[in-house]
Amino acid sequence: MKCDLGMSSKNNESWSMFRGNTRRTGSVRTRPLTRPLLYWTIELGPIISSPIYEGGFLYVATLTGRIFCLDILRREIRWHQNIGSPIVSSLLILDKMIICATFDSWVSGDTLENNFVYSLDKNDGRMIWKIQMGGGIFSSPCPAGKNIAIGSMDHNLYLLNSRGEIIWNFESKGQIWSSPSYYENNFYFGSDDGFIYSVDIDGSLRWKSKLNGKIRSSSPCMSEDSVFVGTYEGGIYCLNNIDGIPKWNKNISKPVLSSPLLVKDKVMFGTSDCKIYCFNLIGSKIWDFETVGKIWSSPSSSEFDKLMFFGGLDSFIYGLNFSTGKQEWKFPTMGAIDSSPCISNGMLFIGSRDGILYCFERHKDPPYIH
Repeated sequence: MKCDLGMSSKNNESWSMFRGNTRRTGSVRTRPLTRPLLYWTIELGPIISSPIYEGGFLYVATLTGRIFCLDILRREIRWHQNIGSPIVSSLLILDKMIICATFDSWVSGDTLENNFVYSLDKNDGRMIWKIQMGGGIFSSPCPAGKNIAIGSMDHNLYLLNSRGEIIWNFESKGQIWSSPSYYENNFYFGSDDGFIYSVDIDGSLRWKSKLNGKIRSSSPCMSEDSVFVGTYEGGIYCLNNIDGIPKWNKNISKPVLSSPLLVKDKVMFGTSDCKIYCFNLIGSKIWDFETVGKIWSSPSSSEFDKLMFFGGLDSFIYGLNFSTGKQEWKFPTMGAIDSSPCISNGMLFIGSRDGILYCFERHKDPPYIH
């Protein structure tokens, strides 16, 4: 069924990629939720990928290889496309296209991988182009103008044009799980070789910096002058984005797989020691909050809200006051959550391994309460 985006919504807000923007801050300028109220649930299949939103339509991919376009106002599926291979990377909206990538061996563990980057028409889901890659893709695509940067298990960061052609590739010495960031004509990404890289728009190395271990699914988060990232060995780092020299770092006992949230003057990390840590921009800890399960989901927030939201492997969705670190909201699901929240147009969307997509709206008192 065709999805008429021109008639969708008067609101132009969007969350068109993993972490909401190319700097991967996890924070956007949208109406605050404050106390989310459940709006809709729909069973789609197990979800690790994080949803994206534009113009009243939500796009989400499942571990079973399906991509859905959901009409949020009508609470219905507008179209879906069956790619057929597991999708753990988050989608990207680029002009009139949805960009997705597959990790064929995610479920089977078969080393004979058959992985592609796909372009779909966002109006009806039909395939526009596909390009085969040399390894599975966990990394989420990042736009750079009309081009697309994405990392691969074959150790390469690729830059593709809007026709699906490779412009260049930059090879590291390890698998690339980390999703690239893009800021002021430079890409930033981590590798299993223990380095974080800054690469120019032309594919040349700008700098690389050795950290204390693999940079896995934690993706570089950019402020105007700093890069924030976590490592698999339990490192939390702030580096100068000009030369990659660390400004400060903290060590914890377990891996940091969650990507940082940067909101106002605070940076927050979810970790595998079951905690969220909050630091100021010079590295002083403000608070930490402990859950029952590991935190692989990356926290997200509206810049105008007082709460940040994330999911846990303990199956709960949390809302914490990012100034105090106190829990103000909690919602149970039926499966572990490593999908990260999408926040846009005053709503929150998050998937779970229980196969259900959860949609929340801003709480409104009923009309009989004055």
